Parts: sequence; C-alpha cells; structure tokens
Amino acid sequence: MTLYPTEQWLDEYGRLLDESDALDELAGSWGRGFNGDIMLVISELPLEETTLAELPEQALAGIPEDVREGIGDVTLADAPETFGEALRPSLPAQVRELLYQLEENVTDGTLYAYIGLEGGDCTGVEVVGSPEEHDVGFEVSAPYSTWRQIVDGRPVASALLTGDLDVTGNQVRQVRYSAMFQLLGHIAADVETTHLFEGDRSSPATALVDEAVRQPAFIQRTAERQVSRTLNLL
Repeated sequence: MTLYPTEQWLDEYGRLLDESDALDELAGSWGRGFNGDIMLVISELPLEETTLAELPEQALAGIPEDVREGIGDVTLADAPETFGEALRPSLPAQVRELLYQLEENVTDGTLYAYIGLEGGDCTGVEVVGSPEEHDVGFEVSAPYSTWRQIVDGRPVASALLTGDLDVTGNQVRQVRYSAMFQLLGHIAADVETTHLFEGDRSSPATALVDEAVRQPAFIQRTAERQVSRTLNLL
C-alpha cells in the first residue's frame, strides 16, 4: 500500500499510466494521439486539523508506542518544526521522508503534481512547488476530499458534474479528450492506496450522481476500446 498523497504514490500512478493498454488504445483512436501535460492541484490538505495520532499505522511504523503517546497531539502543520534537524535523525526513515515531503511539497495547504503525457505514454511525474513550473495543457483542481473519493473509485465525470472537480485548459480539446480524464481517474483507483488523511462521506445527492454516472461511463469506455481495436485492424 502506498500513502496518498506522496511522491511514492505519484511514482506508482505514473507507472500504471505508462503501462496502461487502455490509455494506448484511446491515444490510437485519436489518430495522432494526445500530446500534452497535466497539472493536478490537490488543495485543502488538512494539515492543521490532522494530528500524528490520526495518521495510519503505515505512516508511523517503527516509532515506539511510548514515543507516539508523547507526540500524538502534534499536528502535521507543526510537525516539521517540532521535529527539527536535531531530532529527525532519531526517527524511522519513512517518518523522516514524510516530514520532508510535508515541508517541501505542500504550499498553503496545496500540493501540485505534474503528469507528463505523450500519446499513450506517461513521460514523467513530479511534485512541483507551483503550477508555473511546467507549461501544461490542462490543470485539474479539487480539494483533497474530492481527490480521495476519486482515488477510492468515484467517477471523474460525477465530480465534474457536481463542480467538485475543475478542469481548465482548451475547452475544445477538453471535450475531445473527456474519456481520457475519466481514464486518469480510473487508473488512480487502481493504485493500492493508504490515505494519509480522513475523508468526508459523500452526501446522498453526490452518491446518486456517482451511481448514475458509473454505468454509462463503463459502457462508453468499452465502446471506445472496441472502436480503437477495429480501427487498428483496418
């Protein structure tokens, strides 16, 4: 299981994107394929509200129980300062790495993740300090709570319909590549994930939209794959 959202999770996501036959098939159905990059914007990370005691066991593995009791009420926002350079060498490696990523990768509660895409290949993934570090075709933004739901299997189309997820970029291309955005969410749900933070339950209205979208989205993906296979035989 990989902790989300961390650099390790992003690396695994990039690997699955690169190995995805479905993404290759979609790119093939577009003729010249999709050439462009995407910036994922994960906002409202609950660093101020989450204490070390609330982190999953995987994140704190190796810390003795008595030590955990003493640091349990430290929030993630305060943790990098609480565990300064003098104390960090005594922490397990995975805890030191987590503190480093929280300190270096999160800006005002927001994490920016660059996804390089060319045709059906993932050319690279990277956590960056700001969206201006890369010129991308699309910026996909949502609060952490929405991203968590998508990683857990919520259809991207549902998050777009409810306004929980926002895509900015060329609107014509956005419509053309709508199936690609759905697939990016589908592949994210394939990563074996342990979430760093608690998530909110979907409202009854959101759950209804999710369910209404799931079946048509599945049918659309199946139809697109069949068309791609047929074109490749011609």
